Amino acid sequence: MSPSAEEHLQEAVSCHQASDFKKGIKEAEKARKNFQKDGRTDRAIEALRVMGDCTLNARELKNAQKIYENLLQEGASISNLWFQAAANWGLGQVALHKMDYSSAFQHFQRGLEQAQSVADNWYTAWNAFGIGNALRGLARLEEAKSSYQSALQAFRSANQPTFVKWVENTLKEIGAEVPEDDTSDDLRIWLCPMCGSKLKAKQASSLKDGKMTTCGYCGTAIG
Repeated sequence: MSPSAEEHLQEAVSCHQASDFKKGIKEAEKARKNFQKDGRTDRAIEALRVMGDCTLNARELKNAQKIYENLLQEGASISNLWFQAAANWGLGQVALHKMDYSSAFQHFQRGLEQAQSVADNWYTAWNAFGIGNALRGLARLEEAKSSYQSALQAFRSANQPTFVKWVENTLKEIGAEVPEDDTSDDLRIWLCPMCGSKLKAKQASSLKDGKMTTCGYCGTAIG
């Protein structure tokens, strides 16, 4: 029996996490075609998002730009700001690789506004981090500090300890203050960054320990 579209998509996500980006692209393409065949537009767009992330990490920048442009259009076609925030983040990353810091800043700024409008910590964090990197490239360090600190808070709210460390290290590199985390673990609600569903206590414990877990509702790998 052939794998389902969801299985192809989950394999693509797993390949991305394992840095097997070429295989991830192929699996995401298969998932997208099957979702399109079944008329599942939202899942087909999600497969396109994963395809874009794999293509970006494979350093196929020209293809990645085309995919993220398509993602932006398709996200807009169903009025989904989360997909648009993801697309603008991807386009910002492509621009960063080209050292086009002004364009990168513009994409990240739009992505940040879109993510914030749907209260999504994941792309709020990544777009804020991107803004910081773009501003740093433009030698606007004071503004970059503020964006990095916003990214730090969003990554903390999204319970992403690995990326919290990334931003903390970046702040230290530019001589900026690293705000203390004043959010108690006891008060945190651990949510899936994709669908927003609440994670179980065991899943939250895995994330606290820096381990991976999988959302029981949408199947997204987290951590």
